[in-house]
Amino acid sequence: MAKQLRHDGFTLIEMLLVLTIISVFISITMAHPQFNLLQNTTDYEIKKLTSEIDYYQAYAIKSHAPVMLLFRPNRNDIKVETINPHRVTTIPLAPLQLKMTSNLHTLIFDKDGKANQFGTLRFEHQQRAFSLIFHIEQGRYRISYQQ
Repeated sequence: MAKQLRHDGFTLIEMLLVLTIISVFISITMAHPQFNLLQNTTDYEIKKLTSEIDYYQAYAIKSHAPVMLLFRPNRNDIKVETINPHRVTTIPLAPLQLKMTSNLHTLIFDKDGKANQFGTLRFEHQQRAFSLIFHIEQGRYRISYQQ
């Protein structure tokens, strides 16, 4: 009586083919340059700046204490002072450039997240100008692009 051989599992050729396909997918995913270009765009920088402002507005609501944002065009940064706990933080704005023509130098979010004054912050990034225009109600702002 002859024994029957069973052919379960992968052969060497099948295994090499699967490993080749997996390695091609991994190399395409890891070396894709799109993610590096995203960080250099003006829209990315605007989103980064507005997320910082939104964070401190939410922090004022959460801690039930005012938060002060001091915009310093001569140093091109934002100085943030919180009360509960008392902490002073500096946020650099580079590669954005805060213009001296901005008419908003201090912005205080109260315990309800409302801004204490209105005004405009003017920025430039890669020869493209835009403004953040703050409204007094509910601490809202809008983005305006200059041509």
